[in-house]
Amino acid sequence: MTDSSKNQESDEDIAQNYDGFYFVPMDNEEELNYKLAFFKFQDEYANSTPVDAGNTFHIAFFKQDDEGLPQFDDSFEAILTDPIVYINNLLGSNLSGCILRKTNKSDKWFSEYLDYITNGEFEKKVRSYAQSIAEN
Repeated sequence: MTDSSKNQESDEDIAQNYDGFYFVPMDNEEELNYKLAFFKFQDEYANSTPVDAGNTFHIAFFKQDDEGLPQFDDSFEAILTDPIVYINNLLGSNLSGCILRKTNKSDKWFSEYLDYITNGEFEKKVRSYAQSIAEN
């Protein structure tokens, strides 16, 4: 159901080996799908310890505004047995977002991420990028 850059591993295996991932709906008329981009921390957040056996996640959702650009919608924590199955159940909702495994170090990263998203800087960059694409 998903598109990832690591073809040898299943999405579930990849999700277990990474700290988090971003997801965006794919614009494909043939089927509903998500594009996933997994990430693993390499800085001060690396080598952290998951809480609750690694089943608790920070989640941020974005919806599209009237111009089709991402707009912050909601954030929360949830216990998920499989975050990939969770987002696949959102197919058709046109939501995008970020899912981050909750660890002893993740609260700070997620807080800074949400500050960046909600303070207007993210929106400026997205609008600038979209305008650049439209002009070329």
